[in-house]
Amino acid sequence: MGGYCPTLIQEVNKLMSEQPDTNPQFPAPVETSQPEFLPLAPTPTPAAPMLTRPVTRIKPDRLGMFLGVFRWVFFLLMAFIAGIFFTIFMQTRTLEGTPLEIVQKPILDWSGIPADAHKQWLALQQAFTLVDQNFYEQDKISHKDMIYAAAEAAVASLGDRFTAFNRPQVAQANDDHITGKFVGLGVTPEIKEGKYVVKRVIPNSPIEKAGIKEGDVLVAINGTRLPTPITDPVAVSTQLRGEVNTKVKVTFARPSDNNKETEYELTRQELIAPSVDTQMLDNNIGYIDMRQVFGSNTMNEFDQKVGALVKNNNPAGFILDLRGNGGGLTDTARQLLGRFLDGGVAYYDDIPTQNVHMRPEDVLTNPDLKIYDKPLVVLTDGGTASASEITVGALHDRKRATIIGEKTYGKGVAQYVIDLLDKSALRVTFESWYTPNKTNMTESKGITPDIVVTPTDQQKQLGQDPQLDRAIQYLTTNS
Repeated sequence: MGGYCPTLIQEVNKLMSEQPDTNPQFPAPVETSQPEFLPLAPTPTPAAPMLTRPVTRIKPDRLGMFLGVFRWVFFLLMAFIAGIFFTIFMQTRTLEGTPLEIVQKPILDWSGIPADAHKQWLALQQAFTLVDQNFYEQDKISHKDMIYAAAEAAVASLGDRFTAFNRPQVAQANDDHITGKFVGLGVTPEIKEGKYVVKRVIPNSPIEKAGIKEGDVLVAINGTRLPTPITDPVAVSTQLRGEVNTKVKVTFARPSDNNKETEYELTRQELIAPSVDTQMLDNNIGYIDMRQVFGSNTMNEFDQKVGALVKNNNPAGFILDLRGNGGGLTDTARQLLGRFLDGGVAYYDDIPTQNVHMRPEDVLTNPDLKIYDKPLVVLTDGGTASASEITVGALHDRKRATIIGEKTYGKGVAQYVIDLLDKSALRVTFESWYTPNKTNMTESKGITPDIVVTPTDQQKQLGQDPQLDRAIQYLTTNS
Protein backbone atom coordinates (compact mmCIF):
# COMPACT_ATOMS: atom_id res chain seq x y z
CA MET A 1 0.00 0.00 0.00
CA GLY A 2 3.03 2.23 0.33
CA GLY A 3 3.75 2.47 -3.49
CA TYR A 4 3.07 1.17 -7.00
CA CYS A 5 4.29 -2.24 -8.39
CA PRO A 6 6.40 -1.78 -11.59
CA THR A 7 5.82 -5.39 -12.75
CA LEU A 8 2.04 -4.98 -12.63
CA ILE A 9 2.28 -1.81 -14.69
CA GLN A 10 4.38 -3.53 -17.36
CA GLU A 11 1.86 -6.36 -17.69
CA VAL A 12 -1.02 -4.00 -18.12
CA ASN A 13 0.82 -2.02 -20.82
CA LYS A 14 1.67 -5.24 -22.66
CA LEU A 15 -1.96 -6.40 -22.71
CA MET A 16 -3.15 -3.04 -23.97
CA SER A 17 -0.61 -2.99 -26.79
CA GLU A 18 -1.79 -6.38 -28.01
CA GLN A 19 -5.44 -5.12 -28.41
CA PRO A 20 -6.44 -3.99 -31.91
CA ASP A 21 -6.76 -0.23 -32.37
CA THR A 22 -10.46 -0.23 -32.95
CA ASN A 23 -11.16 3.15 -31.36
CA PRO A 24 -9.11 6.17 -32.41
CA GLN A 25 -10.15 7.91 -29.20
CA PHE A 26 -7.93 5.54 -27.23
CA PRO A 27 -4.36 5.83 -28.69
CA ALA A 28 -1.58 3.41 -27.79
CA PRO A 29 0.60 4.18 -24.82
CA VAL A 30 3.33 6.68 -25.49
CA GLU A 31 6.82 6.06 -24.15
CA THR A 32 8.05 8.76 -21.94
CA SER A 33 11.14 9.50 -20.02
CA GLN A 34 9.17 9.51 -16.79
CA PRO A 35 9.94 6.75 -14.27
CA GLU A 36 7.83 3.69 -14.73
CA PHE A 37 6.51 3.80 -11.19
CA LEU A 38 4.42 7.00 -11.82
CA PRO A 39 0.65 6.38 -11.89
CA LEU A 40 -1.21 6.34 -15.17
CA ALA A 41 -3.06 9.53 -16.14
CA PRO A 42 -6.82 9.10 -16.00
CA THR A 43 -8.41 8.33 -19.33
CA PRO A 44 -10.90 11.01 -20.47
CA THR A 45 -14.46 9.85 -20.89
CA PRO A 46 -16.17 11.04 -24.07
CA ALA A 47 -18.95 13.58 -23.46
CA ALA A 48 -22.39 12.22 -23.94
CA PRO A 49 -24.40 14.05 -26.56
CA MET A 50 -26.95 16.55 -24.99
CA LEU A 51 -30.55 15.79 -25.57
CA THR A 52 -32.53 18.96 -26.38
CA ARG A 53 -36.28 19.46 -26.21
CA PRO A 54 -38.09 21.69 -28.63
CA VAL A 55 -38.87 25.22 -27.13
CA THR A 56 -42.54 26.20 -27.00
CA ARG A 57 -43.37 29.95 -26.57
CA ILE A 58 -46.32 30.48 -24.17
CA LYS A 59 -48.51 33.40 -25.24
CA PRO A 60 -49.81 35.58 -22.33
CA ASP A 61 -53.49 35.17 -21.51
CA ARG A 62 -54.48 38.76 -22.24
CA LEU A 63 -58.16 38.06 -21.84
CA GLY A 64 -57.60 36.53 -18.42
CA MET A 65 -55.49 39.50 -17.31
CA PHE A 66 -58.15 41.93 -18.51
CA LEU A 67 -60.89 40.05 -16.71
CA GLY A 68 -58.83 40.03 -13.52
CA VAL A 69 -58.27 43.79 -13.61
CA PHE A 70 -61.91 44.36 -14.52
CA ARG A 71 -63.06 42.33 -11.54
CA TRP A 72 -60.93 44.45 -9.19
CA VAL A 73 -62.09 47.71 -10.71
CA PHE A 74 -65.71 46.58 -10.58
CA PHE A 75 -65.31 45.52 -6.96
CA LEU A 76 -63.78 48.87 -5.97
CA LEU A 77 -66.45 50.80 -7.87
CA MET A 78 -69.23 48.88 -6.18
CA ALA A 79 -67.59 49.40 -2.78
CA PHE A 80 -67.33 53.15 -3.51
CA ILE A 81 -70.98 53.40 -4.55
CA ALA A 82 -72.04 51.38 -1.53
CA GLY A 83 -70.02 53.76 0.67
CA ILE A 84 -71.83 56.76 -0.83
CA PHE A 85 -75.25 55.26 -0.18
CA PHE A 86 -74.20 54.21 3.32
CA THR A 87 -72.99 57.76 4.08
CA ILE A 88 -76.24 59.26 2.74
CA PHE A 89 -78.19 56.81 4.85
CA MET A 90 -76.21 57.82 7.94
CA GLN A 91 -76.68 61.53 7.21
CA THR A 92 -80.43 61.38 6.61
CA ARG A 93 -81.60 59.01 9.35
CA THR A 94 -81.88 59.44 13.09
CA LEU A 95 -80.25 56.43 14.68
CA GLU A 96 -80.17 57.47 18.31
CA GLY A 97 -80.38 54.51 20.65
CA THR A 98 -79.45 51.97 17.97
CA PRO A 99 -76.15 50.07 17.55
CA LEU A 100 -75.44 52.11 14.42
CA GLU A 101 -75.27 55.32 16.47
CA ILE A 102 -71.61 54.56 17.24
CA VAL A 103 -70.85 54.39 13.51
CA GLN A 104 -73.02 57.39 12.67
CA LYS A 105 -71.35 59.97 14.92
CA PRO A 106 -67.90 60.03 13.22
CA ILE A 107 -69.62 60.14 9.81
CA LEU A 108 -71.64 63.17 10.86
CA ASP A 109 -68.55 64.86 12.32
CA TRP A 110 -66.63 64.22 9.10
CA SER A 111 -69.56 65.62 7.08
CA GLY A 112 -69.71 68.82 9.13
CA ILE A 113 -73.15 67.99 10.54
CA PRO A 114 -73.54 68.62 14.29
CA ALA A 115 -74.15 65.20 15.81
CA ASP A 116 -75.72 66.73 18.91
CA ALA A 117 -78.34 68.53 16.77
CA HIS A 118 -78.80 66.03 13.95
CA LYS A 119 -82.59 65.98 14.22
CA GLN A 120 -82.73 69.77 14.06
CA TRP A 121 -80.43 69.71 11.02
CA LEU A 122 -82.80 67.30 9.29
CA ALA A 123 -85.77 69.44 10.36
CA LEU A 124 -84.17 72.46 8.64
CA GLN A 125 -83.79 70.49 5.42
CA GLN A 126 -87.35 69.26 5.78
CA ALA A 127 -88.58 72.85 6.18
CA PHE A 128 -86.82 73.88 2.95
CA THR A 129 -88.40 70.93 1.11
CA LEU A 130 -91.87 71.68 2.43
CA VAL A 131 -91.56 75.35 1.43
CA ASP A 132 -90.65 74.26 -2.10
CA GLN A 133 -93.63 71.93 -2.22
CA ASN A 134 -96.28 74.11 -0.63
CA PHE A 135 -95.50 77.86 -0.70
CA TYR A 136 -98.16 79.50 -2.84
CA GLU A 137 -95.91 82.16 -4.46
CA GLN A 138 -93.25 79.96 -5.97
CA ASP A 139 -91.56 82.85 -7.80
CA LYS A 140 -90.61 84.41 -4.46
CA ILE A 141 -88.62 81.40 -3.29
CA SER A 142 -84.88 82.11 -3.23
CA HIS A 143 -82.86 79.28 -1.75
CA LYS A 144 -79.80 81.52 -1.56
CA ASP A 145 -81.61 84.13 0.54
CA MET A 146 -83.15 81.41 2.71
CA ILE A 147 -79.73 79.90 3.42
CA TYR A 148 -78.19 83.33 4.09
CA ALA A 149 -81.04 84.14 6.49
CA ALA A 150 -80.56 80.80 8.24
CA ALA A 151 -76.82 81.47 8.61
CA GLU A 152 -77.44 84.98 9.95
CA ALA A 153 -79.99 83.68 12.45
CA ALA A 154 -77.74 80.82 13.53
CA VAL A 155 -74.82 83.13 14.29
CA ALA A 156 -77.08 85.73 15.92
CA SER A 157 -78.35 83.05 18.32
CA LEU A 158 -74.93 83.15 20.03
CA GLY A 159 -75.93 86.46 21.56
CA ASP A 160 -72.62 88.16 20.69
CA ARG A 161 -73.23 91.43 18.87
CA PHE A 162 -69.78 91.31 17.27
CA THR A 163 -70.04 87.77 15.86
CA ALA A 164 -71.92 87.87 12.56
CA PHE A 165 -72.41 86.24 9.20
CA ASN A 166 -71.85 88.75 6.37
CA ARG A 167 -73.37 88.28 2.95
CA PRO A 168 -70.94 88.88 0.03
CA GLN A 169 -72.10 92.47 -0.41
CA VAL A 170 -71.48 93.32 3.23
CA ALA A 171 -68.22 91.38 3.34
CA GLN A 172 -66.88 93.36 0.37
CA ALA A 173 -67.86 96.65 2.01
CA ASN A 174 -65.99 95.63 5.17
CA ASP A 175 -62.91 94.70 3.14
CA ASP A 176 -63.02 98.07 1.40
CA HIS A 177 -63.27 99.72 4.81
CA ILE A 178 -60.02 98.06 5.90
CA THR A 179 -58.05 98.55 2.66
CA GLY A 180 -59.48 102.03 2.04
CA LYS A 181 -59.96 101.30 -1.68
CA PHE A 182 -63.41 101.51 -3.27
CA VAL A 183 -65.45 102.99 -6.12
CA GLY A 184 -67.99 105.54 -4.98
CA LEU A 185 -68.62 109.14 -4.10
CA GLY A 186 -66.34 109.69 -1.11
CA VAL A 187 -68.59 109.91 1.92
CA THR A 188 -67.96 108.25 5.27
CA PRO A 189 -71.36 108.02 6.97
CA GLU A 190 -72.71 107.59 10.45
CA ILE A 191 -76.27 106.92 11.57
CA LYS A 192 -77.61 109.60 13.89
CA GLU A 193 -81.21 109.60 15.08
CA GLY A 194 -81.98 107.15 12.27
CA LYS A 195 -80.53 109.42 9.58
CA TYR A 196 -77.67 108.83 7.13
CA VAL A 197 -75.30 111.65 8.11
CA VAL A 198 -72.03 112.64 6.44
CA LYS A 199 -69.35 111.96 9.02
CA ARG A 200 -66.32 112.65 6.84
CA VAL A 201 -65.65 113.77 3.30
CA ILE A 202 -62.76 112.14 1.46
CA PRO A 203 -60.43 114.75 -0.10
CA ASN A 204 -60.67 115.20 -3.89
CA SER A 205 -63.79 113.05 -4.04
CA PRO A 206 -67.00 113.81 -6.00
CA ILE A 207 -68.69 114.60 -2.68
CA GLU A 208 -66.07 117.22 -1.76
CA LYS A 209 -66.06 118.74 -5.26
CA ALA A 210 -69.85 119.14 -5.08
CA GLY A 211 -69.56 121.12 -1.83
CA ILE A 212 -71.25 118.55 0.41
CA LYS A 213 -70.08 118.97 4.01
CA GLU A 214 -69.82 117.04 7.23
CA GLY A 215 -73.19 117.00 8.99
CA ASP A 216 -75.25 117.03 5.77
CA VAL A 217 -77.95 114.36 5.64
CA LEU A 218 -78.58 112.05 2.67
CA VAL A 219 -82.33 111.95 2.05
CA ALA A 220 -82.74 110.44 -1.47
CA ILE A 221 -80.91 108.39 -4.10
CA ASN A 222 -82.01 108.64 -7.75
CA GLY A 223 -85.21 110.34 -6.64
CA THR A 224 -86.21 107.62 -4.15
CA ARG A 225 -86.55 108.83 -0.57
CA LEU A 226 -84.61 106.89 2.07
CA PRO A 227 -86.66 105.26 4.82
CA THR A 228 -86.73 106.80 8.27
CA PRO A 229 -85.19 105.50 10.39
CA ILE A 230 -82.33 103.92 8.42
CA THR A 231 -82.24 100.25 9.39
CA ASP A 232 -79.71 99.02 6.83
CA PRO A 233 -76.93 101.59 6.31
CA VAL A 234 -74.84 99.12 4.31
CA ALA A 235 -77.59 98.83 1.71
CA VAL A 236 -77.63 102.63 1.40
CA SER A 237 -73.84 102.81 1.03
CA THR A 238 -74.00 100.06 -1.60
CA GLN A 239 -76.33 102.20 -3.73
CA LEU A 240 -73.75 104.99 -3.65
CA ARG A 241 -71.07 102.64 -4.94
CA GLY A 242 -70.86 101.02 -8.35
CA GLU A 243 -68.77 100.95 -11.50
CA VAL A 244 -66.22 103.62 -12.33
CA ASN A 245 -67.61 106.61 -14.30
CA THR A 246 -71.27 105.71 -13.71
CA LYS A 247 -73.61 108.46 -12.54
CA VAL A 248 -75.97 108.66 -9.57
CA LYS A 249 -78.32 111.38 -8.33
CA VAL A 250 -78.21 112.13 -4.61
CA THR A 251 -80.19 114.60 -2.50
CA PHE A 252 -78.73 116.05 0.70
CA ALA A 253 -80.33 118.18 3.38
CA ARG A 254 -78.27 120.75 5.31
CA PRO A 255 -79.39 121.10 8.96
CA SER A 256 -77.38 124.31 9.39
CA ASP A 257 -79.49 125.87 6.59
CA ASN A 258 -83.00 124.94 7.80
CA ASN A 259 -82.65 121.46 6.26
CA LYS A 260 -82.56 122.89 2.76
CA GLU A 261 -82.40 120.03 0.24
CA THR A 262 -80.16 120.03 -2.82
CA GLU A 263 -79.94 117.39 -5.55
CA TYR A 264 -76.58 116.58 -7.17
CA GLU A 265 -75.68 114.35 -10.11
CA LEU A 266 -72.29 112.83 -9.30
CA THR A 267 -69.95 110.49 -11.16
CA ARG A 268 -68.48 107.58 -9.25
CA GLN A 269 -64.71 107.26 -9.23
CA GLU A 270 -62.09 105.00 -7.71
CA LEU A 271 -61.02 106.37 -4.35
CA ILE A 272 -58.58 105.63 -1.59
CA ALA A 273 -59.77 106.84 1.75
CA PRO A 274 -56.76 108.27 3.61
CA SER A 275 -56.41 106.83 7.09
CA VAL A 276 -54.00 109.54 8.27
CA ASP A 277 -54.08 113.31 7.78
CA THR A 278 -51.77 115.83 9.42
CA GLN A 279 -51.51 119.57 9.81
CA MET A 280 -49.83 122.15 12.00
CA LEU A 281 -52.07 124.10 14.38
CA ASP A 282 -51.42 127.29 16.29
CA ASN A 283 -48.78 127.29 19.02
CA ASN A 284 -46.65 124.76 17.11
CA ILE A 285 -48.99 121.85 17.78
CA GLY A 286 -49.00 118.90 15.42
CA TYR A 287 -52.45 117.50 14.63
CA ILE A 288 -52.75 113.82 13.57
CA ASP A 289 -56.20 112.86 12.28
CA MET A 290 -56.77 109.08 12.41
CA ARG A 291 -60.56 108.92 12.31
CA GLN A 292 -60.55 106.09 9.76
CA VAL A 293 -60.16 102.50 10.94
CA PHE A 294 -56.68 101.02 11.25
CA GLY A 295 -56.04 99.34 7.91
CA SER A 296 -53.25 97.51 6.15
CA ASN A 297 -51.68 100.73 4.83
CA THR A 298 -52.28 102.95 7.86
CA MET A 299 -48.78 102.86 9.31
CA ASN A 300 -47.12 103.50 5.95
CA GLU A 301 -49.22 106.66 5.72
CA PHE A 302 -48.50 107.53 9.34
CA ASP A 303 -44.73 107.20 9.02
CA GLN A 304 -44.70 109.19 5.79
CA LYS A 305 -46.98 112.05 6.85
CA VAL A 306 -46.13 112.32 10.53
CA GLY A 307 -42.45 111.79 9.74
CA ALA A 308 -42.58 114.78 7.39
CA LEU A 309 -44.42 116.83 10.02
CA VAL A 310 -41.74 116.07 12.62
CA LYS A 311 -38.86 116.71 10.25
CA ASN A 312 -40.19 119.97 8.82
CA ASN A 313 -41.84 121.53 11.89
CA ASN A 314 -40.58 119.82 15.04
CA PRO A 315 -43.92 120.28 16.88
CA ALA A 316 -43.86 121.09 20.58
CA GLY A 317 -46.76 118.69 21.20
CA PHE A 318 -49.24 116.45 19.38
CA ILE A 319 -52.98 115.83 19.21
CA LEU A 320 -53.95 112.32 18.11
CA ASP A 321 -57.58 112.35 16.96
CA LEU A 322 -59.21 108.91 17.28
CA ARG A 323 -62.82 110.10 17.38
CA GLY A 324 -65.09 107.84 15.37
CA ASN A 325 -62.30 105.35 14.75
CA GLY A 326 -64.08 102.00 14.93
CA GLY A 327 -60.91 99.91 15.29
CA GLY A 328 -59.44 97.74 12.59
CA LEU A 329 -56.26 95.70 12.77
CA THR A 330 -54.80 95.10 16.24
CA ASP A 331 -51.25 94.85 14.88
CA THR A 332 -51.68 98.37 13.49
CA ALA A 333 -52.61 99.53 16.99
CA ARG A 334 -49.41 97.93 18.35
CA GLN A 335 -47.36 99.66 15.65
CA LEU A 336 -49.00 103.01 16.33
CA LEU A 337 -48.23 102.67 20.04
CA GLY A 338 -44.62 101.94 19.11
CA ARG A 339 -44.30 105.46 17.71
CA PHE A 340 -45.17 106.96 21.13
CA LEU A 341 -43.92 104.28 23.57
CA ASP A 342 -40.45 102.80 23.75
CA GLY A 343 -41.49 99.16 24.12
CA GLY A 344 -43.57 97.54 26.82
CA VAL A 345 -47.05 96.04 26.93
CA ALA A 346 -49.72 97.20 24.50
CA TYR A 347 -52.43 94.91 25.87
CA TYR A 348 -53.11 91.44 27.27
CA ASP A 349 -55.21 88.85 25.45
CA ASP A 350 -57.30 85.86 26.46
CA ILE A 351 -57.93 83.17 23.81
CA PRO A 352 -59.80 80.21 25.38
CA THR A 353 -59.66 77.96 22.30
CA GLN A 354 -55.85 78.24 22.30
CA ASN A 355 -55.43 77.97 26.09
CA VAL A 356 -54.01 81.49 26.15
CA HIS A 357 -54.59 83.46 29.35
CA MET A 358 -53.47 87.05 29.92
CA ARG A 359 -50.67 86.85 27.39
CA PRO A 360 -48.84 90.18 27.01
CA GLU A 361 -48.72 91.69 23.52
CA ASP A 362 -45.95 94.27 23.22
CA VAL A 363 -45.86 97.45 21.21
CA LEU A 364 -44.05 97.30 17.87
CA THR A 365 -41.47 100.07 17.63
CA ASN A 366 -40.00 101.77 14.59
CA PRO A 367 -36.40 103.01 14.87
CA ASP A 368 -37.04 105.67 12.22
CA LEU A 369 -39.87 107.49 14.01
CA LYS A 370 -39.83 107.99 17.77
CA ILE A 371 -42.15 110.47 19.46
CA TYR A 372 -41.43 109.42 23.02
CA ASP A 373 -40.87 112.73 24.80
CA LYS A 374 -43.38 115.20 23.33
CA PRO A 375 -46.65 116.06 25.14
CA LEU A 376 -49.58 114.11 23.69
CA VAL A 377 -53.36 114.52 23.84
CA VAL A 378 -55.75 111.87 22.47
CA LEU A 379 -59.28 112.83 21.40
CA THR A 380 -62.03 110.22 21.86
CA ASP A 381 -65.79 109.83 21.61
CA GLY A 382 -68.41 107.10 21.57
CA GLY A 383 -67.20 105.92 18.16
CA THR A 384 -63.68 105.19 19.40
CA ALA A 385 -63.73 101.40 19.60
CA SER A 386 -61.81 98.12 19.52
CA ALA A 387 -58.25 98.52 18.14
CA SER A 388 -58.36 102.29 18.64
CA GLU A 389 -59.35 101.62 22.27
CA ILE A 390 -56.25 99.43 22.58
CA THR A 391 -54.27 102.53 21.63
CA VAL A 392 -56.15 104.77 24.05
CA GLY A 393 -55.98 102.23 26.88
CA ALA A 394 -52.22 101.75 26.62
CA LEU A 395 -51.44 105.47 26.35
CA HIS A 396 -53.77 106.15 29.29
CA ASP A 397 -52.62 103.35 31.61
CA ARG A 398 -48.95 104.00 30.94
CA LYS A 399 -49.34 107.75 31.61
CA ARG A 400 -48.13 108.68 28.15
CA ALA A 401 -51.10 110.84 27.09
CA THR A 402 -53.99 112.90 28.38
CA ILE A 403 -57.39 111.76 27.10
CA ILE A 404 -59.93 114.47 26.19
CA GLY A 405 -63.46 114.10 24.82
CA GLU A 406 -66.19 111.55 25.50
CA LYS A 407 -66.21 108.00 26.84
CA THR A 408 -65.12 105.40 24.31
CA TYR A 409 -67.39 102.70 22.92
CA GLY A 410 -66.30 99.78 25.10
CA LYS A 411 -65.31 96.86 22.84
CA GLY A 412 -62.84 94.61 24.59
CA VAL A 413 -63.00 91.70 22.15
CA ALA A 414 -61.48 90.92 18.76
CA GLN A 415 -62.77 88.94 15.77
CA TYR A 416 -61.38 86.68 13.11
CA VAL A 417 -62.75 87.55 9.67
CA ILE A 418 -62.95 84.31 7.69
CA ASP A 419 -63.76 84.42 3.96
CA LEU A 420 -66.20 81.72 2.86
CA LEU A 421 -66.63 79.92 -0.45
CA ASP A 422 -69.06 82.35 -2.10
CA LYS A 423 -67.26 85.52 -0.90
CA SER A 424 -69.49 85.81 2.14
CA ALA A 425 -67.65 86.03 5.44
CA LEU A 426 -67.88 85.03 9.07
CA ARG A 427 -66.82 87.45 11.77
CA VAL A 428 -66.31 85.43 14.93
CA THR A 429 -65.15 86.70 18.31
CA PHE A 430 -62.15 84.68 19.45
CA GLU A 431 -60.46 86.72 22.17
CA SER A 432 -60.90 89.22 24.96
CA TRP A 433 -58.27 91.87 25.50
CA TYR A 434 -57.23 93.96 28.49
CA THR A 435 -55.38 97.24 28.93
CA PRO A 436 -51.92 97.26 30.59
CA ASN A 437 -53.74 97.76 33.91
CA LYS A 438 -55.77 94.63 33.02
CA THR A 439 -59.06 96.44 32.47
CA ASN A 440 -61.43 94.90 29.93
CA MET A 441 -63.21 97.44 27.74
CA THR A 442 -66.44 95.47 27.45
CA GLU A 443 -66.75 95.02 31.20
CA SER A 444 -65.83 98.63 31.97
CA LYS A 445 -68.02 99.89 29.10
CA GLY A 446 -65.27 102.07 27.71
CA ILE A 447 -62.56 104.47 28.81
CA THR A 448 -63.59 107.66 30.57
CA PRO A 449 -61.42 110.61 29.44
CA ASP A 450 -59.24 112.54 31.85
CA ILE A 451 -61.07 115.66 30.68
CA VAL A 452 -64.67 115.14 29.55
CA VAL A 453 -65.93 117.50 26.83
CA THR A 454 -69.34 116.88 25.20
CA PRO A 455 -70.27 119.08 22.22
CA THR A 456 -73.76 120.57 22.21
CA ASP A 457 -76.10 120.22 19.23
CA GLN A 458 -75.74 123.93 18.55
CA GLN A 459 -71.96 123.64 18.45
CA LYS A 460 -72.25 120.75 15.99
CA GLN A 461 -74.61 122.67 13.76
CA LEU A 462 -72.27 125.66 13.76
CA GLY A 463 -69.32 123.39 12.89
CA GLN A 464 -67.56 124.13 16.16
CA ASP A 465 -65.21 121.60 17.77
CA PRO A 466 -64.93 122.22 21.51
CA GLN A 467 -63.00 118.99 22.08
CA LEU A 468 -60.22 120.02 19.71
CA ASP A 469 -60.24 123.52 21.22
CA ARG A 470 -59.81 122.04 24.69
CA ALA A 471 -56.91 119.88 23.52
CA ILE A 472 -55.13 122.91 22.10
CA GLN A 473 -55.72 124.79 25.34
CA TYR A 474 -54.32 121.92 27.39
CA LEU A 475 -51.13 121.64 25.34
CA THR A 476 -50.69 125.41 25.39
CA THR A 477 -51.29 125.97 29.10
CA ASN A 478 -50.76 122.46 30.47
CA SER A 479 -54.10 122.71 32.23
